[in-house]
Amino acid sequence: MASRSRLAADGEPLAEQPGTGARLRSGLDRVQRPGPMVVISLAYVVVVAGIMIWRGVSVSPDWLLLVFVPVAILSGRLLGFLRDWVPFIAIFLGWEAMRGAVASSGATIQVASLVHVEEWLFAGHDPTEVLQHAVSGTALQVLALAATTVYFCHFVVPLLVGLVLWLKDRTQYLRFVTALLGMCFVAFVFFMLVPTAPPWYAAAHGYLPGVKDLISSALPSYISPYYHLLNPNPTAAFPSLHAAFPFLGWLALRPVYPRASWILLGWSFLVFGSVVFLGEHWVIDVIGGVLLATLSWWVLMRFVVPHVGLLRTARPTLARPAAEDSVHA
Repeated sequence: MASRSRLAADGEPLAEQPGTGARLRSGLDRVQRPGPMVVISLAYVVVVAGIMIWRGVSVSPDWLLLVFVPVAILSGRLLGFLRDWVPFIAIFLGWEAMRGAVASSGATIQVASLVHVEEWLFAGHDPTEVLQHAVSGTALQVLALAATTVYFCHFVVPLLVGLVLWLKDRTQYLRFVTALLGMCFVAFVFFMLVPTAPPWYAAAHGYLPGVKDLISSALPSYISPYYHLLNPNPTAAFPSLHAAFPFLGWLALRPVYPRASWILLGWSFLVFGSVVFLGEHWVIDVIGGVLLATLSWWVLMRFVVPHVGLLRTARPTLARPAAEDSVHA
């Protein structure tokens, strides 16, 4: 005999309470929206990257790909994540390998000419030397540590921007990585044709005796096995990709999150000051990096996007298919 429906005090049937599975599904549906996923991802990646930097682990793209996997699983789009991210990271790592080979190309390294340019721009003074001599003792150590931490976020910030864009709008993500890779290959041509040494290199060779190599003593850094195989390139100062990456991220993030993107612009200026203070880049390198990022984004939006269908129309990454929505309705 079928059980009778439960009745409320007024004789009306009580509404059926959803089961535990339905409640979990509903909660997961709320989490798997762009807004909550972006907040969760930002908090998670910032904490993990902070721990890695604190423990002296270099946060390189290969590590970050693994760090991002739990976010992709939580979003319910793991296969889509692998489709969009694995080729990008593979190409990016291949470019890093090529960049390391520039150091052994045998081209003449520009050192003295950059010293003269900086001194001409700043009335006979070198900005790195001025900044380092403005503080001393404990203050110098603290600032060096803070600037080095910012410096070590070189890959974290642009790839985190990519993750935020991917969660919100796959098309904008594809535009960003296309511009990023194009910008990197243009920079590679500069590195190959005109190798330029940073201020610390100039100091080590007697051109800037007042500049210290602060980054080597601020934080230890353990690099991934892949990066251990690469040759470092000490002659890739101009244009500065440390300056170009966050600025390009700001240009890509601005249409999607107009207000929040200003935080990234502020971070960009923090990077500009840090790399000059540490002696990793000249001011002219920073200017070159900003111009390269701006030009790369302009060329993409003006000449590439109108002719590539995949880059023209916005496509929300986490949008639920209509058929699936009708099932949950």
